Amino acid sequence: MSPIISLELLQQADRRLVDLVAALSPTDLELASPCSGWNVRSLVSHTVASIDAFAAGVDGGPGPTEAELFSGDDILGPDPVAVTKQSVGRSQRAWATIRDWQQPVTTVLGEMPAGQAVGIITYSTLIHSWDLAVAVGRKVEFDEAEAALAEVVGSQLVPALRPRTFSAPR
Repeated sequence: MSPIISLELLQQADRRLVDLVAALSPTDLELASPCSGWNVRSLVSHTVASIDAFAAGVDGGPGPTEAELFSGDDILGPDPVAVTKQSVGRSQRAWATIRDWQQPVTTVLGEMPAGQAVGIITYSTLIHSWDLAVAVGRKVEFDEAEAALAEVVGSQLVPALRPRTFSAPR
């Protein structure tokens, strides 16, 4: 998996997420999501928090703790679109600074090469966009490059990095 291709895929995944969030109605935010125990609001909050967490690993700014990341707590407030766009913008600015994809970055999941980290956040954004689309009855199709990235990251990295104490809020 080429990190440069991953950066392009992250940009594509981010655009899809923003488009999906922009199409949500206030009642959509209360719908159940495919993530057990989470509604759409908590799913989008987790997705945005994930984007911020990985951006923080690159730009050194504040980011959520692992507990905050997996809490499902509402970080969207009254304007989910603005919060999502702000997070995505921060992420894009942070990742655009990377010149060496082997450079270590420290994420909530630990230290890893920047190329691996951008792959993980791309995967997260892709998969949670799909979760969001399913929750609100929209169709999302991954192109070949997105599907390949999702397969590689999902099968090799995510199981090893999944928090051992994670449980969805009830």
